[in-house]
Amino acid sequence: MSCRLGIFVVCAFVATNVPTLTVNAAAHEARKTLSMEEFEAALTEFRPLAERGDKDAQYWLGRLYDKGCGAEHDASKALTWLLKAAEQGHSDAQWMVGLHYEAGHGVKQDYAVAAEWYAKAAAQGNAQAQQHLGLLYQNGTGVRTDLKTAFALFQSAATLGNAEAKRDLAYMYYFGAGVPRDLKTAAQLFVESAKAGSEAAEFDVGRLYYRGHGVPQNYAEAVRHFRSAASRGYARAQVFLGRMYYLGEGVPQDLVRSFYWMTLASSEEEKAAAGYITKLRERLSPEEIAKTEKMAQAFKPTAREPTDEELSRIPTAAGQHLHPDHCS
Repeated sequence: MSCRLGIFVVCAFVATNVPTLTVNAAAHEARKTLSMEEFEAALTEFRPLAERGDKDAQYWLGRLYDKGCGAEHDASKALTWLLKAAEQGHSDAQWMVGLHYEAGHGVKQDYAVAAEWYAKAAAQGNAQAQQHLGLLYQNGTGVRTDLKTAFALFQSAATLGNAEAKRDLAYMYYFGAGVPRDLKTAAQLFVESAKAGSEAAEFDVGRLYYRGHGVPQNYAEAVRHFRSAASRGYARAQVFLGRMYYLGEGVPQDLVRSFYWMTLASSEEEKAAAGYITKLRERLSPEEIAKTEKMAQAFKPTAREPTDEELSRIPTAAGQHLHPDHCS
């Protein structure tokens, strides 16, 4: 992950989930500096506050070290400051400490300790911690498997607006894990999760429409949802969308578009794309391949799908231009 992407994550969090800082001029100035993305200066301003025991400053100092913004990435130093804030009851810091222990990030991996920190934050109503703790109970990782507890945690986090928790609940209903199987309720929750911003859930909704599970089978709707997730960089959706263009399901058959999405998926190490890429290379011209690969290299995760006009400028082997419906 680039520092720029890390900066975006921090700044998005600042904009939507900023904890209340100590009401004093220094803390106010540090917050202001952080909001302006002046990360080196923010690090300098937060440090004396953190050293004096301000838990919010400790939290943000940990986040900056964790993302490598304003200083070199240092997972161990990040965890040190996050722990100081967590021990003072800062719920977001407690959740972040849990993440570090679960991933073994800057510390030896320990799922049981991760569960303890998630539980502390979850008890304070931290939706992210509730969702992560729910996963541990669902999978029996660091705690004994308990689907009832997992369901309750997901439900609480979902009520607080956590998109991933809604997706987790959807899967419990889809598979009948700890609750009676209910495809319609699962579909409703997948849709809610997708609307709340989960590209993974957007992909899931596409699969429901593709298979006709909990909703009427509709390939065009499946394409719409796969395209939405694929355009945000979700590799599995890119494979499914590429496959639908390859087969002409819900869209006119279009081998160039299929190759475009499969190429993007393969760059994310999605193995399922490899077989299609081999077949497509046999059916496309070298010039089509080269230009489509170049277009794929310019892809950005929030980018739209290439327009028909853009794709029409890729010459065919015969030197003519492609029509959107003319790939066979």
